[in-house]
Amino acid sequence: MPGFRRRPLPSSHATPEQREHEQGEQQRRQSRAPFRWPWSLLIGLIILAVAALIPLSGDAATLHTWTLILMFAALAQSWNFLGGFTGYASFGNVFFFGVGAYSTGLLLLAGYSFWLGLLIGAVVAGLLAFLLGLPVLRLRGHYFAIATLGIAEATRELVAIRNIGGSGGEVELPLPVLSDTAFYFLFWLLALVCFLVTAYLLRSKPGYALIAIRESEETAEAMGIPTYWYKIGAFVLSAVPTALAGGLYAYWSTGFDPPTVFDVGISVEMVLLTVLGGAGTLLGPLISAILFELLSFQFQISGSAFHNSLLGLTIAIVTIFIPKGLVGLGQEFFRPLAPGMSHRQLLVEGVRRVRRVIAANGV
Repeated sequence: MPGFRRRPLPSSHATPEQREHEQGEQQRRQSRAPFRWPWSLLIGLIILAVAALIPLSGDAATLHTWTLILMFAALAQSWNFLGGFTGYASFGNVFFFGVGAYSTGLLLLAGYSFWLGLLIGAVVAGLLAFLLGLPVLRLRGHYFAIATLGIAEATRELVAIRNIGGSGGEVELPLPVLSDTAFYFLFWLLALVCFLVTAYLLRSKPGYALIAIRESEETAEAMGIPTYWYKIGAFVLSAVPTALAGGLYAYWSTGFDPPTVFDVGISVEMVLLTVLGGAGTLLGPLISAILFELLSFQFQISGSAFHNSLLGLTIAIVTIFIPKGLVGLGQEFFRPLAPGMSHRQLLVEGVRRVRRVIAANGV
């Protein structure tokens, strides 16, 4: 009838051609929404570009704070490769941070260059991740988390008892030849590389395979995905940049000990930053690292005696009320709903589309 538009058919009764057109329209709407892949990539690159200007401030305290921000952004993004994409929550990633620190520090004391120590630390961490992953990644859930935590704690005690590097495992390094600004840009480069690797995983066959493992490992195996080896690959990928961050931190700080570089609190912060920002997302670890570290710094300079309590309360509030993280909140807020389709229908159709993409790409 004139003046009336025909109501679109529900997705379950639409023809294949109509469903294909509907999916295309939905994809175009989503591609224009904030926090989707192309926009997340652009926003993240802008944030990192602005961060590259921080040294121009000339303020030592600001430079120090932002160096830590970039370090934890890289650490959180590294943890995201395993925990965010596969759903395997490791509480022992600090083990690789310590391996990188001690490899770099001990080689420096032996007269080798910092760059060689950094490289060897990354290689050793990658090999250890591969070897440890063979038995550990056969575990799931809290068993895997406890196993990784146990490895980190046992290593911390062993290094201290064996006096590796010095009394109680303490290592004192000579003053670095690099300036604080040079260290800042090394951490910035590491954060940038981790960010770009995440962007690649979100649009690649390996990334689809890791996400399939997170959603349902049994289904992924039934589809022919070699889940065991993909998990080991993610474990190695997570370990290498973590070790690089540890090596950079060791030389930057000019001294460290087991309680510092094998501190389980570093692992916890990696997990928290990823979860608070949004596990498995591109922007989440970067945004949460900036907000969390700036908030922490603000509490410290305010002289609050309840620094840790305030941070813990902030984390609890965000975790309870924003379970999908800050980026997840943004995605929900800007989610474009197609006409005539419910949120549940969109979700079901999205799951089907992801499965078809995985199968079509022959992951």
